[in-house]
Amino acid sequence: MNNIKTANWIKSLTDQAQKEDWCVRSGCTTCGSLVFRSSLIKKCFQNSNLAFPDKTRPSRRSKNLIIVDLFSDDIKFCVKTISKELANLNAEDMHRIDTDALRIIFQEIYSPSSYSNATNVKLIHDILGDSPAGYYLKSMENHAKELAEQRRKYEIDNNPKILEENRRIKKEFKAKAHAKRIIKYNKFSFIKKYWFKFKNLFRQK
Repeated sequence: MNNIKTANWIKSLTDQAQKEDWCVRSGCTTCGSLVFRSSLIKKCFQNSNLAFPDKTRPSRRSKNLIIVDLFSDDIKFCVKTISKELANLNAEDMHRIDTDALRIIFQEIYSPSSYSNATNVKLIHDILGDSPAGYYLKSMENHAKELAEQRRKYEIDNNPKILEENRRIKKEFKAKAHAKRIIKYNKFSFIKKYWFKFKNLFRQK
């Protein structure tokens, strides 16, 4: 019986990206990491002994097509295939894979602009389960939620209307505090004035 373990093609792809110095920077404004992202979906079909789809969405990318350029059924196929391969990575593999490359892979299958919806996100989680990749995805989701909350708070704190309202409240508070100080000062001055007046009268007597 042959017990030779087949190499994980995602691990092999990330190794190739590192060896050939492909860009794997998330959100790269120069190349968009297109070589790596395109190779990712091509590998999905190659390793499943399937031809790359003849029909794709209209795109400016004529060579390095990425997952969003595919139609829904093909996107779903890629998401499933990538998720299954990710689920087979052990903790040591996850640790060795370049973090930026891993992030792009998860972004490709999770991105709202591709196939991601509530059903598909559930599918990804179901496939990954409690695997190291599953825990990695959960950490990405938690981090994304924290960033979203920070942005929400920043937008609220820096909203022009809210800023103007805060300035008005602050100004009103200062005005009220000043008015109280004036009343207190006038009251003290009144008492002080008659205190010395009576004090002088007692002295004259």
